Amino acid sequence: MINDEERKRAVAELREASTGAYRHVDSLDVIANSIGVEVDGKFIHEVENETYAALADLIDRPTCHNVADYTKESFKCSECGCRLLVPGDRPDGVLVVTSEAFPVDWYSCPVCGAVVVEDEAY
Repeated sequence: MINDEERKRAVAELREASTGAYRHVDSLDVIANSIGVEVDGKFIHEVENETYAALADLIDRPTCHNVADYTKESFKCSECGCRLLVPGDRPDGVLVVTSEAFPVDWYSCPVCGAVVVEDEAY
């Protein structure tokens, strides 16, 4: 899974490539390297397959749900199990944050980066 840091790096590389900075290099190699796909020693179809998968990961971010028990925590990721508590509680292995550090309405999990979605059926 591609995290936000890798996503930002890939976007910067692709934007630079769009300026014509890599005109002398095969476009598949440029795109593959920009999104973290190693091309050396691989057949072209392997590079293509890995590049398509990595592009899909950039576009289709993973999602999760906030499955918190609000009597114990303010956020719990349904995918990685990350728990965030309100200040004052501090059990082992749990992040404790203040309202200034993270929003009350969670956009994404601070550990795995999955986008928090609201789904009535979940």
